[in-house]
Amino acid sequence: MAAATIPLADFTPYLLQQTALRASLLQTSFGFAADEWDDLRQDLALDCLRRLPKFDSSRGNWQGFVRGVVRHHACVLASRQKFRPQPQPIEESEAGSACELPAEDFRPLLELGLDTERVLASLPPDLTSIARLLAEMPVSVVRRKTGLTAAQLNRSIARIRAAFMQAGFRPQAGGGACD
Repeated sequence: MAAATIPLADFTPYLLQQTALRASLLQTSFGFAADEWDDLRQDLALDCLRRLPKFDSSRGNWQGFVRGVVRHHACVLASRQKFRPQPQPIEESEAGSACELPAEDFRPLLELGLDTERVLASLPPDLTSIARLLAEMPVSVVRRKTGLTAAQLNRSIARIRAAFMQAGFRPQAGGGACD
């Protein structure tokens, strides 16, 4: 691999600059708390370092690789944040003297998670693996990671969708994508 050709004296400051930029964008655009900035930057940097052995200088320069990897992982973090349940403030009149939410407030989310796991468990292992990958990364990356052709992956996605539809799940408008 060509990773050894990356000048570390230039690489480290560039990586830190890119991760700081993306951490700031995530924080301001996706509702991450102020005290999460360092964690976001570290998560982005570690992901890039984990992927560094896959750098191929024949496909582009290392700066482009860093930007692409950091941007992609920022997209993954933004997607997770978008679907992360946000705590809701409890009015004193609703909470009484206790500061906890009634258990039934979490029931729909818990049931959704259980129903999703039930559908995934009913799929063949290869489709379960693809579904889990699709939950975390764009279709183009899943295709590269699995080695499937576009047609094969589309057929797999159609089978996964059919299983969810058969279980009573329906598509929701306005999903939005990052990539």
